Amino acid sequence: MMRRRTLVFAGLILCLAVIGTGYYLYNKPRAAAYEASTDRQITAEQLYSEYASNEAQADSDYVNKILEVTGTVKEVQQNGNEISVLLSGGENKDGGVNCSVTSGNASLPKVGEAVRIKGVCTGLLMDVSISDATIIINK
Repeated sequence: MMRRRTLVFAGLILCLAVIGTGYYLYNKPRAAAYEASTDRQITAEQLYSEYASNEAQADSDYVNKILEVTGTVKEVQQNGNEISVLLSGGENKDGGVNCSVTSGNASLPKVGEAVRIKGVCTGLLMDVSISDATIIINK
């Protein structure tokens, strides 16, 4: 009888420890891309070109990596707190690199300006997508 109570008590303590650890990990703040170290610096033209020529290889090289992308602003759209900056994919190309910029940036770039944006590459959806982006240099 005493052994059974000890086992039940130990099981209860173990369950509470697992629940507490899960709760902590679920609510733990994630690191933003601007705080992480950069995996690679690349131009928007080169990134778009690599995706256009071999998407599978580009996915293995860039998806879920922190990139610093330098390029010329083709378009800026703001919808509430969502800001999207499209960098040109180069001459005679309709596509580019679409950067979803975090709303904490003080100044947005203007069309035609050269910028450097840091964020996480998520792959190709018509344009190469960069999420959790932050404008580093607004030249």
